[in-house]
Amino acid sequence: MNFGDEMIDKETGKRIHKAREEAGLSQEELASLLGYTQSALSNYELGKRRLYLSNLEKIARVLNKPLTYFFGEPGDEVERTEEGKGKRKEADETVSEIIRLLSKLPEEERRYLLDYIHWMIDRKR
Repeated sequence: MNFGDEMIDKETGKRIHKAREEAGLSQEELASLLGYTQSALSNYELGKRRLYLSNLEKIARVLNKPLTYFFGEPGDEVERTEEGKGKRKEADETVSEIIRLLSKLPEEERRYLLDYIHWMIDRKR
């Protein structure tokens, strides 16, 4: 790993940490939703462990963030209009509540819900 990669990993880790807190999740809750250990997630957040793109995509999906959120300059993810900000905040609050509640369900029931969500999305296509 060269110095540039280390900087990217640390910045990405900071953004994971920020997004997790915005979602109202502990490291343990998010790790459980992702199927990771709390220790692995902690190392990702601290930039001590390299993230594969597939892992970051999974984290982005669970935290309802675009993948670009984890790579852009600070503030890139801000909505351009006041209306957009309000809608985004409302959507973020709803998703955060869903994620918080999902963490309380057994794994098998979470998988049923995931299948249902995929079905809902597919039927709209």
